[in-house]
Amino acid sequence: MLIDWRVAASAAVFCTSVLLTCIETNAQAIPKEVAARVEMHTIPSLTLSDQKFLAGDVNGAQPVTMAGELKIAQGIGRLPAVVLMHGSGGISPTMDAWTRQLNSMGISTFVIDGFSGRGLTSVNQDQAKLGRLNFILDIYGALEILARHPRVDPD
Repeated sequence: MLIDWRVAASAAVFCTSVLLTCIETNAQAIPKEVAARVEMHTIPSLTLSDQKFLAGDVNGAQPVTMAGELKIAQGIGRLPAVVLMHGSGGISPTMDAWTRQLNSMGISTFVIDGFSGRGLTSVNQDQAKLGRLNFILDIYGALEILARHPRVDPD
């Protein structure tokens, strides 16, 4: 009976080592366009009219919290990053194509959702719902986050 136990233990150790080798091999085969890490960040911002933005008048501006998805490219150290901002239709499927292309080049991406925090999904049919210059505030907020991130090259 003791011999059967040793054979079973040896078989279990062998199977585990084979399984771990397969997992390690598969992890190394991840395509370059797949991010090494994905992080969600909140971006404090404001909602105001284009006229108030241009005048530098923040009186009556609504504080909002935007969201951004940081996809850190595969690589080591601090990597370059690109901020991607959607248009009046919101985040489209093509945004994923851009993130995959940039990640494959070793460039991290930060996709900003400038609508959800403002209760919007699209302004295609009514551009007056949101001034276009609000996105500038969102982008600068994202840049501030990226400048402090340990995996992003601030230059």
